[in-house]
Amino acid sequence: MKKGSFKATSARVEKYLSEMNRAQTAKEVSLFLGVTNTTAYEILQLMEVFGTVQKVKRGGRQFYLLKGVYDDEQILAMLPPKKVKPKSRRRSVFAAPRVSKSSVNKSFLEEQLYTMRAQVSSFEGPSALAMIGLQQEIIEKEIPTEELPVELEVDLRVERRKFETPIMNEPFATIQYLPKDVRRLTLVQTKYLHEELKFLEGYDRIESLKTVFARLSALEKNKYGRILYFSMGMNSWEYVKKVTIDPSVSDFMFLPAIEVKRWSSWNYFMRGLKEPRISYGKDQYDKIIDQFIENGHKLVEITVENRKANYVNLILNKRIGERGLEEQVKASYVTDWVYLEKVE
Repeated sequence: MKKGSFKATSARVEKYLSEMNRAQTAKEVSLFLGVTNTTAYEILQLMEVFGTVQKVKRGGRQFYLLKGVYDDEQILAMLPPKKVKPKSRRRSVFAAPRVSKSSVNKSFLEEQLYTMRAQVSSFEGPSALAMIGLQQEIIEKEIPTEELPVELEVDLRVERRKFETPIMNEPFATIQYLPKDVRRLTLVQTKYLHEELKFLEGYDRIESLKTVFARLSALEKNKYGRILYFSMGMNSWEYVKKVTIDPSVSDFMFLPAIEVKRWSSWNYFMRGLKEPRISYGKDQYDKIIDQFIENGHKLVEITVENRKANYVNLILNKRIGERGLEEQVKASYVTDWVYLEKVE
């Protein structure tokens, strides 16, 4: 989304939230804007980063409202009431089936039992068996079949359809095997990162890990990046978890403003990675002077790597004076060029 388009859309969302007397979900905002749920979610996430809206979690769902406008009591009043999940009564497969009370009249049962006894005493077995079969059929028809309430089914579907992005983590190795292109986050950056992730599903598995490493390529863009490494400490044998965050969230996870300057300096990233400076002793400068005296040139330009012109001129004249060669050669420099010249 372009910057101008985002400003216009965020202004519409801000006005919409100010006119509503209750917190709104991402789906409701998407219906208002006429965009997809994913686009509305990304807009709300970016508005949260800029401090325009705040996100509140209630019953596995995320609600959004204007930040800094309402107190805690007003926020609770704007959220839907907490649902009390009914306890599901699951019947064990080992339990005996329950038999409901028969709706047959008690006097009728007594009369039939009396008839059965009379038939058995007169050896009328089939009639007695037929009566017993009739009684069993009545009982089987009246055994209730337990069905899941419609309300419970709806609640279960809502629980499965949480509007959250999971944090996927996997065992990595120990700190000594971390990639070379990662940098450890500062305490401020780490604290800010935990605040960003604590509302996402899966955060409980990394909540206690307070040492975090991020990729240099992401930090240069003032972001945390999609892939992070969490550990308990800085010892080389500490185990590390590799954490992957969905791009719909990581793309809007920016470093705190007070830390941006720290990571924007390339010299900070490259500290300790520069090539060591080459040291030049007296022998190297004496060799330059001797080669110039022996060749047939009267004037030559001298270049010494990683040394400024005024410094090279100073050292050459010092070596010429210490060796007593002032009447044969002299050194001079103009701007960034050093010259050796033979004295006539």
